[in-house]
Amino acid sequence: MRLLITLLLCISMLNLSAQNIRNLKTEQKAGELSIQYDLNGSAEDIFTISILYSNNNSDWKKLDKVYGDVGDSIKAGNAKKLVIWVDHLDGLQEKMQFKIQAEYYTVDQKESGNLKDHHDNMYNWLRIGKTKWMTTNLKANKENDRCGGHYSNSNARNACPDGWHLPSDDEWMELEVYFGVNPDKVKEHGLREIDLNKLSSSGFDINECKYNVSLYPNQKALALWTSTENKMLYTGYSQKYFARIIRLDENKISKELRDKKEELNVRCVQSSVYLAKIEASAEVTINLKPVGGVTNHSFTGEIMEWQYIANNIWLKNDIKGSYLYKEAEDQCPTGWRLPVREEWENLLKEFKPSIELENENIVLNQRLRANGVWSFNMSNNDYWMNIDYYTYNTYWINENDKADSRKLREFLSTKKGITEWVDKQTNEKAKVRCLLDDKDYKNKMKDIKSGTFIDSRDKKEYGFVEIDSKVWMADNLSFDMGENNMCRNNIKTNCKLFGHMYNLEVIESGCPDGWRLPTQEEWKYLLINKAANNLKILFPFGGTGFDLLLGGEMVYDEENKRDVYTAKYLFTNGEKAGYYFIDSKGRVELNEKAKKKDFYYVRCIKEVNDRF
Repeated sequence: MRLLITLLLCISMLNLSAQNIRNLKTEQKAGELSIQYDLNGSAEDIFTISILYSNNNSDWKKLDKVYGDVGDSIKAGNAKKLVIWVDHLDGLQEKMQFKIQAEYYTVDQKESGNLKDHHDNMYNWLRIGKTKWMTTNLKANKENDRCGGHYSNSNARNACPDGWHLPSDDEWMELEVYFGVNPDKVKEHGLREIDLNKLSSSGFDINECKYNVSLYPNQKALALWTSTENKMLYTGYSQKYFARIIRLDENKISKELRDKKEELNVRCVQSSVYLAKIEASAEVTINLKPVGGVTNHSFTGEIMEWQYIANNIWLKNDIKGSYLYKEAEDQCPTGWRLPVREEWENLLKEFKPSIELENENIVLNQRLRANGVWSFNMSNNDYWMNIDYYTYNTYWINENDKADSRKLREFLSTKKGITEWVDKQTNEKAKVRCLLDDKDYKNKMKDIKSGTFIDSRDKKEYGFVEIDSKVWMADNLSFDMGENNMCRNNIKTNCKLFGHMYNLEVIESGCPDGWRLPTQEEWKYLLINKAANNLKILFPFGGTGFDLLLGGEMVYDEENKRDVYTAKYLFTNGEKAGYYFIDSKGRVELNEKAKKKDFYYVRCIKEVNDRF
């Protein structure tokens, strides 16, 4: 019974130290995917951890940008954790497969075996510690006797079978200690006591051999080469290599320097240490739908991506160009502004890794620069040479004092591939990133009744929004009616950004089926009554979903030194047609008579109860 308990205990201990990866768990927080796992092994095991991923469970790629318990020198333990930024994954899909691979060096536990040399001679080998040793001398050909062949050191180092090699001085010392040589004396030259009976009984052949060089008079000896050259050149023995001379009559072994031309015997060795691999995998569902979207800049028509991050709605891209400090605020679209320092700090906390890292600011910078559904797209291309030291941006923050002086202030920067706060002079140029001024817009989005429809004439998709008792198109009309329409400044790109401009011929047939031109009163209700001195509610993110665009004539305001954007929107009162003039300064003017030669933007309308 005691024997059975001991056996079960040994098996249990072996299972505890068995190398494996268990309890693989994943969790996504915004764009960060954290992976936790248990790495089982002995206290001596040192692992190299790699992360691979796939979107089809067959083509695996190694992930370089991964942080935490990954890389070299990872020890066994529970609750290992690493983090991944999902936008660093190529071919990102909703379903992704991840694999943790752990490589470690271990010893082949097989005690003995055999091998064949180049001449088809068979040999036995014996594992001693971490090394496999041939138990007999290497033969030079089929006819050699038991002592095998005699080799110069140069020939000896090239004579071993494939995968085997001439033992080094260190490998000989490991063998000697195993068979009784005092560890404190094993590095010394000369004679050391060794247990030849134990060596022989283990299967190691130590028969006497004859040599054509002088060893010891009247002594039975076995002389074997090592691959280690004498490095003490000042001794005059630079042409000598270490050898082992086993004195069979004295139970002793000596470490000696022998001339490399001498012919001694060879025992080949092979390491029993090999690189083993364990792995664990899991399929993960990735959230690819952050709160965000795409809209047009109210004045330039430029496509703007936005995303809800850290309790604010941010533009996902920088405003193009670099600006002086006093110019920065004016670059944001209507309803947007420069962030204050606290808002930048909150955003950095959102992107900060969920585990502590020594290179946290470098990792943070990599994440902010990533492109993808969860990324911030922090650009780095306004400076020459596309390397981290030279390519960086500094971002202005919102402050009341816009004095253009050489005063140093602290701003967010990505210099040298590190995201941190730096001092910058206010008369320099820097980047602009805007956030929405209306913090409650996310909740207002839920109350906006909107959708899309397809114009049957050209299959173009439009947005629509319900405002009180009317349904308005949320995009400018963009149906090509030939000579009756044009693009602003006759540039086709402007039609894609703002829609087409039309003459009065569209009054009857311009709108899609089921839609019509709005009346003066319907535009008046929207611009005068609904907006009520707050025109920005009609612009994108104003809370109504109307998404007003000013893609008409652009004029320069000399007094305020800025561009003013305008648009004329057509309405009809029966047979008469007029328009409302709107500009980016907030001016709204009624003109009850539209001219036949002029062109206007069009928003179509329908009743709430009309079916699509």
